Amino acid sequence: MGLYNNIKSDLPKQFSVFQLISVLGIDTQKVREVRNLLKQFHKQGYIKRISKNMYEKIEN
Repeated sequence: MGLYNNIKSDLPKQFSVFQLISVLGIDTQKVREVRNLLKQFHKQGYIKRISKNMYEKIEN
């Protein structure tokens, strides 16, 4: 996934929804859109969900 590949080096191993918002440089009002992106990243196997707001990168 192109977007994930562009930002993965800017994300720590474990990151929150809000850290992803910061890396993407978007308005915090777009949390729903960010959650949808996270769902896509998860479905593609790039990340795993740790808790409601925390995720972890899966290193290949």
